Amino acid sequence: MKNRNSILSTITARSFKANRTRNRVAVLAIALTTLMFTSLFVLSQSMTKNLIEMTFRQSGYDAQVSFKSITEEQAEKISSHPDVEELGNSIVMGLAENQKLSGRQLEIRWGDDSYASHSFAFPTTGTMPGAADEVALDTLVLDRLGIPHTLGEAVTLEWRKDPASDEITSSTFTLCGYWDGNQSAYASMAWVSRTFADEMTAGLDSSGESQILGLHMAQVSLKSDSHIEETMDDILKDLDLSGLRYSMNLAYSPEMNASAAQETIPMYLGMVLVFIAGYLIIYNIFQISVTADIQFYGQLKTLGTTTKQIKKIIYGQADRLCLIGIPAGLVLGYLLGMVLVPVMLGMMDGQISVSANPLIFIGSTLFAWLTVLISCLRPARLAGKVSPIEALRYNDSGTSSKKKTKKSRKGASLPGMAFANLGRNKKRTVLVISSLSLGLVLLSCFYAKNASFDMEKYLSGLTISDFELSDSTHEDRTAGYNPNGTTLNQELSARVEALNGLEGIGHMYSSQLSLEIDHQTLQNLKTYYTEDVLKEWASYDKQGAQAAAQAMEDKKAAAVVYGLDGIPLDTIVQEQYLLKGDFDAEKFSTGKYVLALAPAIEKDSIDQNTVLPTASIGSEVIIGDNTYTVMANVFPVNSIANGAVEDTQKRQFHMSFIIPSEHFKELWPDHTLRKLFFNVDDQEIAAAQKMLDDYTRNVDTTLPVTSRKTMEEQYKEETRASTVIGNAISIVIALVGILNFVNSMVTAIVSRKKEFAMIQSIGMTKRQLCRMLVFEGLFYAGFTLLVSYAVSSLAVGTVIRAMAADGYATFRFTLFPLFVCTPVILALAVLIPYACFKNLEKQSIVERLRME
Repeated sequence: MKNRNSILSTITARSFKANRTRNRVAVLAIALTTLMFTSLFVLSQSMTKNLIEMTFRQSGYDAQVSFKSITEEQAEKISSHPDVEELGNSIVMGLAENQKLSGRQLEIRWGDDSYASHSFAFPTTGTMPGAADEVALDTLVLDRLGIPHTLGEAVTLEWRKDPASDEITSSTFTLCGYWDGNQSAYASMAWVSRTFADEMTAGLDSSGESQILGLHMAQVSLKSDSHIEETMDDILKDLDLSGLRYSMNLAYSPEMNASAAQETIPMYLGMVLVFIAGYLIIYNIFQISVTADIQFYGQLKTLGTTTKQIKKIIYGQADRLCLIGIPAGLVLGYLLGMVLVPVMLGMMDGQISVSANPLIFIGSTLFAWLTVLISCLRPARLAGKVSPIEALRYNDSGTSSKKKTKKSRKGASLPGMAFANLGRNKKRTVLVISSLSLGLVLLSCFYAKNASFDMEKYLSGLTISDFELSDSTHEDRTAGYNPNGTTLNQELSARVEALNGLEGIGHMYSSQLSLEIDHQTLQNLKTYYTEDVLKEWASYDKQGAQAAAQAMEDKKAAAVVYGLDGIPLDTIVQEQYLLKGDFDAEKFSTGKYVLALAPAIEKDSIDQNTVLPTASIGSEVIIGDNTYTVMANVFPVNSIANGAVEDTQKRQFHMSFIIPSEHFKELWPDHTLRKLFFNVDDQEIAAAQKMLDDYTRNVDTTLPVTSRKTMEEQYKEETRASTVIGNAISIVIALVGILNFVNSMVTAIVSRKKEFAMIQSIGMTKRQLCRMLVFEGLFYAGFTLLVSYAVSSLAVGTVIRAMAADGYATFRFTLFPLFVCTPVILALAVLIPYACFKNLEKQSIVERLRME
């Protein structure tokens, strides 16, 4: 047995060495296939890793569980449990109220090293506070306060112990440490010493969430990430603390795993396409190789070699090729992944990391090897079952059917002979055309999908003007919107109005007050918010559903009144946003009418019988001391209706109304601008952006600015992943197809050296032979392009059109990539046969006639 295996190994090795040309092409194909598998594994693993990291940063911590209210004794009990790896403690003092911190929540806390490190808030320069007058802050807070990143700097914080109280405490500290701020988190931390915390809380912890001062919190890191809720419940049960409430980090939730899996679906679909492309070329390579060596395998059969042994020889050659191609593909694929990951995930906050999980290399190796193994199955079966007699008679036609004699009155022609050569091995021809067409069709589909995206549709849902400036508290959902803010002051308004190319401007004010719900509006609310609707609402927003039910029971709600003019008013009264009623600008300007905002319901889905949960058209509503007639129900455009309310401490059901800004200023003369909208000429957008950049850098760093240009750039960042993956896969598959075409042409020409010598010996000239080979290449290209145009037209016209029917797309039929690739394919179809012909001519006709 040992001697027999040794002989097989020798035959395998010598057969491997005898096929140098095949080996080079096969190694290149295997390396390309492995490269794509590896890069896609790197992208999928890195995307999952970075999504989880981003969720950690948005949550503000990376421990599995957090307690918002716990006593120190309870925390000590939990930390002693054998299933707990680590527990961090923190005591809350209050919220900073410095004017310069508007729009950024700063929580003043004591925290131990574990709590700070798991909150991405451990000082990288300096230390955690030790003395009563020391504080540690992040760079975001230091920049807002205008304090240099230097230890020992004085820091004055004005803070509120109780959000419901107007009492402000001022404390001055010395900076003892700082770290890079976490942009993703909703709040920053100001770490104080335990001594300071004990002084402020008199050594007592708060046992309830209603009181902030002294509120003790904890973060728990378990020894295992699996079954977190069950493990935590068992821990609390063991310690007789079952009533203690906790929250699981969103990054460990099943929803997060599902979201990560959804984001990586394109990568796994790409792997399927790579497998198909790899199979097509590797199968073709081994099919051609077996066909060329069929007489050799027939001779082995004559000498007594079994079918199993011949298959073993072929698989042995495939394994040797894998040993060369797969490692090269792994290295190149990982390097490509390192380049693509930052390109794909550039929109994420924080440092982007490239995964080096061993599963990447194990999975890529396994997938590539399986692709090669499956590709070799049929060629190995062909070589194993051939008999010695069949091997001697076997030719390149790949078919055992009887040859038909072709008659022609005009005689043979070069194009006819070239076309006939394609039919000699129909399977090979189909494989080459399929391999080439696959990449071209995919490229066309990816391009058509991207070309169908309508940026105007996308931007219209996010912003209604070239620039939107907001008050710094507009999105402050913790402290609430301040209607007397100073962000949008007269100086800033004057700068905007003085801009060159100003095409339009608009203002938005808002105020909040109590509203008595009239009988008709109450009936509308009850008709719309049925028990089933409220139940569904409660499944994702329990407090919101409870607030709506309470409003209908008490017949009271909070009214948010917007004062609009210019751009926002002109936008919200457009036809697509008028859900019910009509807008009369002249009547509206009298100040006797209001527009009532409805929920976000598409106009196409309602009719005149649809009841909307707001005031009815023509009904009267009493807002404050004034009575208004409802002119129309309008859609809640994001740029207008999306923002924080004034009173965030009490969850209320809100109903929103719009009045003219001039009338609004008469009612609330002390209220300042909430939003400023303006459009400028396209040529002046850069100048307007520069003015705002200078203002936010030198005058007010808290000014929130939204621009159409930045939104467009943000979208491109967010969709870069799918674009990069789609185009990369298409291009590599197209390259694999070209490699398949080159291999088939070269092999077909080399295997017919003797045949060409024979037809040259009976009169065919070199020029005619060259033209015949070029015609053969052009027929390959022609059929490939014909299939590509037909399939691409069908795919783009049906699949891409259906995908573009929803969302922010406007279908545009295009085959632009095919138009670009057509001359390239035709050029290759000429150059490759020509190069093969030149190589063929290095041997004389006599030498080729003597070949076996």
